[in-house]
Amino acid sequence: MNHAPADDHTPPLHFRGVVLGPSGFAAQGREWLSLLDAIGLAPSLHGARLGALDGGETADERACITRAAARAPGRGRVTVHHVLPPHFAPDPGALADVVVTVFETTSLPQGWGGQLARAAALVVPAPEIAAAFVAGGVPEQRVHSIAPPVATAPFLRPATPWAALPPRRPGVRRLLTVGDWSLRKGFDVLLPAFARACRQDEAELIVKVVPRADLDRQELERHCRRVVQRCAAGPAPQVHVVDALLPADQLPQLYAACDALVLASRGEGWGRPVHEALLCGLPVVATDAGALATLLPDERVGFPVATRRAPVSAAAAHETPVFAGQQWWEPDPDDLTRQLQRCVRDPDEAAARGRRGREHVLALCEPQRVAAQFCRVLDAVARASSRPEVLSCR
Repeated sequence: MNHAPADDHTPPLHFRGVVLGPSGFAAQGREWLSLLDAIGLAPSLHGARLGALDGGETADERACITRAAARAPGRGRVTVHHVLPPHFAPDPGALADVVVTVFETTSLPQGWGGQLARAAALVVPAPEIAAAFVAGGVPEQRVHSIAPPVATAPFLRPATPWAALPPRRPGVRRLLTVGDWSLRKGFDVLLPAFARACRQDEAELIVKVVPRADLDRQELERHCRRVVQRCAAGPAPQVHVVDALLPADQLPQLYAACDALVLASRGEGWGRPVHEALLCGLPVVATDAGALATLLPDERVGFPVATRRAPVSAAAAHETPVFAGQQWWEPDPDDLTRQLQRCVRDPDEAAARGRRGREHVLALCEPQRVAAQFCRVLDAVARASSRPEVLSCR
């Protein structure tokens, strides 16, 4: 990484927060921890799990977690908190606190901004998310937009298509959507748009959901098929629901088995499936909701879908109570239909956008670039603290 390790005058670095579990946020925590370890900062760790299931951590990630957990937090440390916003509490033993976090709406619930303002700096993945935190009351000068260091290597290698999916039908494009079954993910908009956009003989949809004890895969598949049949003008295109939990090293096989990714989300703190699909060179149809506007800034690199700001519905607030009273990004159903048709019916243009999308995300999240940006934040925080020493990240 060409970064010098910390010297004896460098404040120790401590990492607190989510690094285990199947969520994208937990995966991002592992990747931040690994990056800080790789550039020589040797962080200690007080880790946590988000979700009861295993997260498919790689052997290298587990080794890094073990090393960091064995280190004792140093005195006069800088503490990096990788937590969701309501879980931040300053480290009483820290010289300064830096929060790495996300949120999925256009602002923050009452009181969150004041608590987060106790940190010396906040790091969020995209300018749209930074704007939400500023709107929520965090001082603008403390909020920094830095793309996350998502592990790229597994997605850049050729992968064998995942064999657990139904057999391919000749001439039929396979679209993939990924996410937990929730209103935020926009399945209620996606299914009708897919039915309107695609004929039975030109496309099918794979719905990859996070497994849940209260979610019966077969019943969910029947529900999806009923919606598509009701909205289709002719014979309905097929829908298949998959709820298997794939280890991280098998995710490229899922993307290799599909022709494009579609995400009709109403809000994303980053949008990991979009990021991963772009790394695999897949064309992506996705809303410009939150951080997705950074991943798909224009039609050169994908098929961005127009949105408008709208209040979070009562049903969605019931699913996720912290969203109550907030706004998010409502997809335009007609534009989603148009973008799906363009992606399916012009595969050469779709492939070209997929190639450019890969170049875009590789540049955006290049590890040296991310490390340099993050170290500038750490240096500024240490300089502004009561001690003059800085974190030697260069």
